[in-house]
Amino acid sequence: MEVFLGNIGRKLNREILQFAYNWQIIRPVGKPVVFQIELTNHCPMTCQMCPRTHAMERPLGYMSAETFRRIIDQATQGTSGVFMHHFGDSLLHPELRELIRYATDRGIRTYLSANPVLLTKQRIEALVDGGLHEIVLSLDGLTSETSQAVRGRAARNVELAERRVRELISYRKQRGSKSPYIILQIVRQKQNVHEIPAWLEKWQKVPGVDRVKVKSYVTWDGTQEEINSLRLDPSEIDSNLVCDKPWTSIVVLWDGRVVPCCFDYDGINSLGSLQEQSLTEIWHGERLAALREAHKKGNLSNIKLCANCTDKEGYPVKRLTYPLNRFTQSQSGIGDEWRQE
Repeated sequence: MEVFLGNIGRKLNREILQFAYNWQIIRPVGKPVVFQIELTNHCPMTCQMCPRTHAMERPLGYMSAETFRRIIDQATQGTSGVFMHHFGDSLLHPELRELIRYATDRGIRTYLSANPVLLTKQRIEALVDGGLHEIVLSLDGLTSETSQAVRGRAARNVELAERRVRELISYRKQRGSKSPYIILQIVRQKQNVHEIPAWLEKWQKVPGVDRVKVKSYVTWDGTQEEINSLRLDPSEIDSNLVCDKPWTSIVVLWDGRVVPCCFDYDGINSLGSLQEQSLTEIWHGERLAALREAHKKGNLSNIKLCANCTDKEGYPVKRLTYPLNRFTQSQSGIGDEWRQE
């Protein structure tokens, strides 16, 4: 009953925040929603489409279990599910199993995006036995040559990556578990577009892969030409769209700093730190209120994270047709599935 009531409360909170976004209320009464928790920003990959490779300057580290537990304890009233990654590969965190289990036991679904080559036996067991809800595995080439071109030398062994995907499927079956739900994805970009048809044909036939996905390309904060140049398709997001992120969620970096969205790779727009404040204090704080005000008025030229973004999410706001506009006019540029017209 407690879990059921908790889920009802979180759904109600989501609706409160969506209402505030539509009407551009600067200080919504809802509770904070944590979208991502960065367990670490360590990663062996040097992905050409990732700002971590080209521009990240902040120190590397691992989130402490104490900080993680504090985030989850403060987030349970507003957060239904959390992505346990940001700009690093969380499979590297030594306490991964325990952290997944802690969130799961408190009714928060856990999601992870990772590189399959890192799926050792111990890590596979951590994911399945820890209760991970869903995992997205990025395999960005059919051949080692293409995979290396996209994600660097650490991703060059495609045969090993493919074998470890199958080992995850096998262990999940052995344990009689339906989770984690396994999504295999390829990020559509200039280096690998020629292999996508054959990649799809291959992986759509593999039993145990629950979904195969071609991920749309994003350019993060839009400031890195190395990243922008790999995009095949122009953004179709309405440039006048008000981004919904300041109203709907926040992201926590490994050191406890809070940032407004999953594009903030370097703590560019820090909203506060959980070493000094609570989630609620940050959610209702002046920095986030000022960010909402800037988005509401379209005054983003001085906000580095947002000024050049072409991949924001949202829908036309200030509409009397709410919530119809939310469900019929929603636009998304953050990692949605690419579909050929």
